[in-house]
Amino acid sequence: MTLDDLERLVREAVDPRDIFGDDILGNLERFRAICHPDRNPGQERRAEAVCNALDQFARFTPEDVAALARAEAVFRSLDRPERGDEVPPATITSPKRVYTLVERLGIGDVADVYRARGEGRDYVLKASRIREGTGLLGAEREAVAAILGEAGDTHYRHYFPTLVESFPVRDVFPKRVNVFLHDPGFFTLEQVQRRHPALDGRHLGWIFKRLLTALGFAHRCGRVHGAVVPPHVLVHAEGHGLRLVGWGQSVEAGRPIATGPAAYLDWYPPEVRRREPAVPATDIYLAAKCLVFLAGGDPASGTVPDRLPRALGAFFRSCLLEGPRMRPDDAWGLLDEFDELLRDLYGPQRYHRLEMP
Repeated sequence: MTLDDLERLVREAVDPRDIFGDDILGNLERFRAICHPDRNPGQERRAEAVCNALDQFARFTPEDVAALARAEAVFRSLDRPERGDEVPPATITSPKRVYTLVERLGIGDVADVYRARGEGRDYVLKASRIREGTGLLGAEREAVAAILGEAGDTHYRHYFPTLVESFPVRDVFPKRVNVFLHDPGFFTLEQVQRRHPALDGRHLGWIFKRLLTALGFAHRCGRVHGAVVPPHVLVHAEGHGLRLVGWGQSVEAGRPIATGPAAYLDWYPPEVRRREPAVPATDIYLAAKCLVFLAGGDPASGTVPDRLPRALGAFFRSCLLEGPRMRPDDAWGLLDEFDELLRDLYGPQRYHRLEMP
């Protein structure tokens, strides 16, 4: 058995027996040996994530498995109203706590996103809806856990969602639910664009700076996000914060991206469509598309509105060149260049309030 085999088992499992059979302790030790860093040079973080997931499953009790089965029954009973609509009163019991669903925040290709209440605070529950979603949510769990582990207590952790727990649910096919902390005041770039169809260059400036900061840290961790599109970029309107979510398509740098959000496939750079390795320049390309979108341009063609300062438009276009080697590939280095450009265009940095409902 290989590390790939173990990772597949973990993603598809709904209770410990799916992984360990009847000999949980014996097989756990055998699988830990397969995950040992010495056996996985260059993949140590991935091996550690798989090993941690195995340990989590090994601690499941029969009561945990029964709770997960009840949780799936609740998700199965929900219809699919529009985003933002209230959902029928329902509670989801995980191995850690009881969540009460409040509203549906998003409807994705493979998963739905809910706001839920539990133990006096709000959470975001992301639940796979189809078989393919299970693997994507498993990949998201591993990527976010690894990045948060690297970030530690530094300010970089605020650029990423805080993973609370991840658990499987039982159905005709295995499903998974990822749970994150919910922080008020954040809006997706889709919501921002609906409120402001053509953002001012000053707002584009601080959003791009925050996005490059987040991507730079992820790239230093060896990860390519792979889906930097408007529903996956959240900005805090008042505090000028940013959070990069939607890590299901992420890969280790140098690996091809297998899939992307259907509504944004024409935004992707040529190397993704050719199934070539994804690199930091891939994320930077998609990030620049997001800024063209916010500016009121045409993201598919990369056309930037004439009303933007010429230098700002040229900067975004430099990130949209066809070949990844022609584009910037160092997000933090690009951030320094962008800071200098903004000072030339707008002078010293000042706070510009982004009005959102």
